[in-house]
Amino acid sequence: MARPSDARSRLIRVASALFRQRGYDGVGLTEILEASGAPKGSFYHHFPEGKEQLAEACMQYAGEQIGGFLDTAMAGAPDFPAGIRRFAAGMADWFERSGFREGCPVTSIVLATVPQSQPHTAAALAVFEDWEQRLSAHASRLGYKLTRAEAELLLMLVEGAWILGRVQQSKEPLIRAAEVFLATHGSP
Repeated sequence: MARPSDARSRLIRVASALFRQRGYDGVGLTEILEASGAPKGSFYHHFPEGKEQLAEACMQYAGEQIGGFLDTAMAGAPDFPAGIRRFAAGMADWFERSGFREGCPVTSIVLATVPQSQPHTAAALAVFEDWEQRLSAHASRLGYKLTRAEAELLLMLVEGAWILGRVQQSKEPLIRAAEVFLATHGSP
């Protein structure tokens, strides 16, 4: 019996990393294929609509990765502010380990393709909605009322801090984003 191929997941993982580092327009299909070791035929088997379809899958993958990281940070938190701080610190540490080269995997695609690409717009909206819902669920579990607008504000602060941190080559903007949010929205 033939072993199932992991080409699809490998393509998504490799392309996600490349998009985080250089953005959607900074990465070509040839580079993705070389880095993943996947043949071109396999790529088009899994992504018949090409790079745009792969990027959509990358946004979904990255959304789940960040969402899972948020869940992990919040799971052991004694309260909502502690969970937000754990999330920000963990993201900041990961960002620092990347040499401040890896931006938000969703934003790195969105900046180049939205609003032109309807599939990317829909994927980004779904990811951001999922992150907001996770934040709200954790806040509720920890005895905090978090409105949708507040969850959205936190995401805006984190996304902006990620960009600023990349420019400054510093994790401090991510840490400050959490503190700014908590200074105005951190009580039950």
